[in-house]
Amino acid sequence: MDFEYVKHNDLIIYYKIYDLECYPPKEDSFLLNDHIKEFARGKKVLDIGCGSGIQGLEAYKYTKDVSFSDISEECLKLSKINFYINYIDKNSDLDYLYKNIDKINLPVKFYLSDLFNNINEKFDLILFNPPYLPEVSYEGIKVKRWVSGGKFGYETIDRFLYQSITKLNNFGEILIIMSSITNPQYILNKYSKFYNYRIIDNIHFFFEDIYLIYLKKKF
Repeated sequence: MDFEYVKHNDLIIYYKIYDLECYPPKEDSFLLNDHIKEFARGKKVLDIGCGSGIQGLEAYKYTKDVSFSDISEECLKLSKINFYINYIDKNSDLDYLYKNIDKINLPVKFYLSDLFNNINEKFDLILFNPPYLPEVSYEGIKVKRWVSGGKFGYETIDRFLYQSITKLNNFGEILIIMSSITNPQYILNKYSKFYNYRIIDNIHFFFEDIYLIYLKKKF
């Protein structure tokens, strides 16, 4: 199929348009998405590892100071298209947007960045649905990038929490997805001197639990 999308919380989210493809929003995406309204109002928000942009698009309902970042140019392009469709013109022609979206000025920022490497701003709230599974033989580099957080699964989260210390404003907040498969308590304990944290919500599957974790910087 040339186009694939999901609908959630009154948003239409394309995750495949022709050769552009990113992580399809799933249960973990929706778990985070459903709680953004509790935290985003009036804040400066970053949707990091944005993929389709689903989290930043939800945050934009409650604040206009939203930025999107991803390591993938494909994902950023899809995020731009999704922003345009949801907030500029719901009847836009996808073929036109596919060809021209990078020429259109949008009222939000987009960063091509491996975590914070190309980001020189600070934020009040950072949203992250990271790759969190241990590394195995996934099919293709795209799928590996979407789901694998490193050899043990938590390496990307580890880097993110370390870098976030200097990228959050005073008492800034994080909403992040973690999996029981990759020992979330180890990472949370490692950074407990920098963040207070609590579990906001979770989903249970027969093989794992997916947690939505709220962290608040202690200073």
